[in-house]
Order: sequence, then structure tokens, then C-alpha cells
Amino acid sequence: MRVLLAAGGTGGHLIPALRIAEAMARREGALEMVFVGSDRGFEESVIRPRGYRYVGLPARGLARRRWWRNASAVWNNLRAGRMAKQLIRDFRPDVAVGCGGYASYFPIRAAVRAGIPAVLQEQNRRPGLVTRWLSPKAEITFVAFPETREALPKSRRSEWVGNPVDPRLATLSQAEARQHWSLSEESMVILVTGGSTGARSMNQNIARGLKTQNPAGTSVILWQTGAQGSTWDGRAAAGWTVRQFPFTDRMTEAFVAADVIIARAGALTVSEITAAGKPAILVPFPFAAAEHQRHNAAALADVGGAVVVEDDHLEESSLLEEAVKIASDLERRRTMAEANRSLARPDAADKIAQHVISLAHGQQNSTN
Repeated sequence: MRVLLAAGGTGGHLIPALRIAEAMARREGALEMVFVGSDRGFEESVIRPRGYRYVGLPARGLARRRWWRNASAVWNNLRAGRMAKQLIRDFRPDVAVGCGGYASYFPIRAAVRAGIPAVLQEQNRRPGLVTRWLSPKAEITFVAFPETREALPKSRRSEWVGNPVDPRLATLSQAEARQHWSLSEESMVILVTGGSTGARSMNQNIARGLKTQNPAGTSVILWQTGAQGSTWDGRAAAGWTVRQFPFTDRMTEAFVAADVIIARAGALTVSEITAAGKPAILVPFPFAAAEHQRHNAAALADVGGAVVVEDDHLEESSLLEEAVKIASDLERRRTMAEANRSLARPDAADKIAQHVISLAHGQQNSTN
């Protein structure tokens, strides 16, 4: 069985594709997979160390406002289209899976035109352009939020299953997670994450908050600063214990260990929060395409599971102060956690994998 998985641009597209691949590998022995994304390096650096084949395309996003800058992008996208067609002819997948990002458009379009069934997975509450363009041609579009189906009226078929996340988010106990971080069960733990690249405005807010005495007495901050780091000078007022790091391969344990999570509102992060069942303070990235992060944050805020702080309000607010208020109020913390858990779909990867494998077997039978 051969499966092509296409995802490009960010970890928010790539990690769901990896989760689906892992779920398929657990179910199917004779499985050959190839990942397709952009040729800019990020995706390849994640995929190849895991032992998968990777093909990078010179696909480029188009500037929606400064259209005169699109000449080189158009040329690169024509090349990406030709390369995608050749890959489909050479690899001959039984099914193609698209997880979004501009680089995923060309291989999925080429697969559909070659008569290969396609499956889409949309992470955001408001679907991206690639999903809107391809969903009428795909066999099925799996969505992370129930409202997303209404935004895809021309989709051949859509199903709400949630985002593919690490299933341990729903099964790992807080005590086990804290052992990984050498934290006591009695500690108040706040996780801060701005994603793999970091969030400068959030990090600056946290650095300022650490200069003020902790009103709760003592708290541990697990602070993922991202690649750009932070401007914090390492000094903190009384009551703060800080574990600062740019990256970690223990984010599942960090999510589960936390009492409250402060984060951007990327689709995958939001789904991880719901799977872990944690109250959240969300700061949507203000420049996300089509305001995706604001829509994602609203999904949690609408059920009472998150406080949303706009990025341009960070100068006059304290994220740590708000997190301590939530963590100190056990009833509020429980209510917010239950609200977020009501949105969780921790088995999404398995459901999508099962459907992809079924389609692949059907394609094999039809060609034999």
C-alpha cells in the first residue's frame, strides 16, 4: 500500500500529517509513505530523521495585496505543479492525504486529476484556501471543529473528528507528567508556549510579569520561548520558579503537567489544550491568515474554556497574573477544564488513518 501525505509551511500542518502516518503504521504492515511539502527546509528537517521519504516542491504562497511581487511565485508554482505530476506518475499512490499549506495543493490536485482518491484534513475552525479549493474534489474532508463544515458547502463529504494529536494527552496522568519534569504534585504549574518560533510580545509580557511578586505564593513556569528566545534577564520576584527552554520533545508531558496554559491559538495547540483538558489563556497571533487564530481561540472561549487576550492589549495586561487567578480558583479551573475537554477528539488520528487505509484497499481492489 502506498500513501502520499502532503503538508507544508508550518508545524501546524506537518504534525497532523505525521500523527496520521504514525496511526496508519500502527494498523498496516505493508505500508510505503512519501511526504511532500515545500523545499525551504523546515518540513524536511522534521520528516527525514523519522525515516520517511520526503519530496520538497518550490511552491510559494501568493501575496494577496502586493500582487506585483508574484511573478517569481507564479514561476515556482508552475514548476511545483510539474514536479507534483511527475511524482504521482512515479510513486503511484493508492491514496493521497492533504493537511493544508500552500505546498500541499499541487500534489493533491495532481492526485485527483490522476484518479487517485484524496482525503483532506483541515486544522483550523475557519478553513484555509487550499481546503476550500480542493474539498469539492476530495473523497472526504476531516475537520477539527463542527462549525467548519458550514464553511465548506461545496465539500463532497465532511466529518468532524478533531485534530490529530498525541493520544497520550488524554491518557497520561498529571502525576506521571510531572515526574518527567521533576515537579511535585502540589506545585502550581503554568505552561507558556508561543510555538516553535516563539511569540515575542508574549515573551515580553511574561518577562515583565516575573518582576512582580507572585500573589499565589509560589508557582512553577514551564516557558517555551521558541527559537527567538526571550529578553528576560533571569531575575524574578519572590514566588516564581522558571524552567526556560527554546524547544522540548516533552510538550505532551508539559501540557498534562500544567494547571493553566498560556499560548498562541494555533489550531494544533488549541486541540492539544482540549485533549489535555486544561484551562487556557489564548493570545491569537494578529497576523495569521484570514484571522485563523482568532477563530480558533473563539471556539474555546465560546464554551467557557479560555480567556482571550488580544496581542495589542499585552502592554497593559499581565498574563501571569490572569493565570494565577485561574489556577487559584479550583472551581473555575475545573469548569474551564471540563468545557475544553468537551471539545476534545483525541482519537482523530486513528479515525482518519482507518478511513485512508480503507480507501487505499478499495483503490487497490479496483485496479487489480
